[in-house]
Amino acid sequence: MVLTVAVLAAFALSSGQGSAVADGRVVETGNAVRGQADLAETPREARAPRLPYLCSGKVDSPHSSHTKNYTINVHFDTACKMVATNVSTEGSLYRSRWYGWEQLKTAKDGRKNTRKLRVVAPKGCKAGTKYRYKGQARFYVSGPQGKGSAHVYNQNDSEITCKKR
Repeated sequence: MVLTVAVLAAFALSSGQGSAVADGRVVETGNAVRGQADLAETPREARAPRLPYLCSGKVDSPHSSHTKNYTINVHFDTACKMVATNVSTEGSLYRSRWYGWEQLKTAKDGRKNTRKLRVVAPKGCKAGTKYRYKGQARFYVSGPQGKGSAHVYNQNDSEITCKKR
């Protein structure tokens, strides 16, 4: 039984898709796109013109913080070509464990009448520890011309050592 679990966990980690375990619940990676994606229009009952905001959501690679000692950071950035009425992002930082992805930190923010939004999910770490990390976020934009969303992740293919900046 233990061997089977280890093989399944290794497959989930190597494929880039899988699930995250947080507080005993499983969070699916699902249909997330790696790196960056355009916010696609969400279907509406009333037919709307093409979503004009032209927004994209980006998750950078998790990294050691450049400003705070013994901290791992991941940034979730939304950028639009024109002002959107509502822009919001919710993202989480995960680390790879033998049983799957462990959720460490969730951060969210929303702004009105903006073109850009950055959300950061920093998490302190124990000096010298080494893990692979993943950032995953959902990006939302809405206004009179319609609404859209994207699901994006990014992860490290090698371990990051927790260190002093």
